[in-house]
Amino acid sequence: MVLTDRIKHYRTDAEEFDYFNVDNPVLADEERRRMQFLKRKIQFNPGSLVIDCGSGGGWIAREYIPRDVTVVSVDLADSNLRKIRESFDPRGKGMYVVADLYNLPFKDGVFDGGTSNDVYEHLDTPEPAAAEVNRCLKKDGKFYVSVPYKENIIYYLCVHCNEPTPINAHLHSFDEQSMRNIFEGSGFKIENMYKFINKALSLTFISYLFCRWMPYWMWRLIDIMASWFIRKQSRLALKMVRN
Repeated sequence: MVLTDRIKHYRTDAEEFDYFNVDNPVLADEERRRMQFLKRKIQFNPGSLVIDCGSGGGWIAREYIPRDVTVVSVDLADSNLRKIRESFDPRGKGMYVVADLYNLPFKDGVFDGGTSNDVYEHLDTPEPAAAEVNRCLKKDGKFYVSVPYKENIIYYLCVHCNEPTPINAHLHSFDEQSMRNIFEGSGFKIENMYKFINKALSLTFISYLFCRWMPYWMWRLIDIMASWFIRKQSRLALKMVRN
């Protein structure tokens, strides 16, 4: 499936939905755990210049600008970028660019690193976008990506166009091999892959009902132990380096 006008779609999407507040408490808790996990994997040195591809609710800017990392937030929606700056960057230390990930307005090799979280499942063709980020990174620049893992994409019949429409506009379901194909073919060397957030704990609400009060390390231990018995994780994260 191909979006007929992805730029218009995601700009409208940003106006209609609030990516800065999750109303559903179960989803909000899962989002909190996802960010806790990724913050422990994403490592940028102070003074680094990094690109956040598809910045959405701006948690990368929120977390790393106070650590003296210059975050260039890139999004199709100007409204998202304005909210990020107003909410998390009152001193204007970051940079904000409205751009398409298929055509980034930056010179070759300018960034020390980059991130992209919950973005690639929305792209018609992920490979050109991965190659474009690779172009903008310095040699040995780090790139961190997270996506849903082995997602069972549900389709609904759109009331407007009468065509099958995937929920949350997710166009791809990823596993380890598909991510290797995309990123190794785009000039990256994959250093690590991580699977996390056990589906059974999420779907039965065990994680929310019994684990939300736990410190991160305790929750993560239970998440790992659950995956020994039920090998169904919902998230996949990659740590990569530009060749």
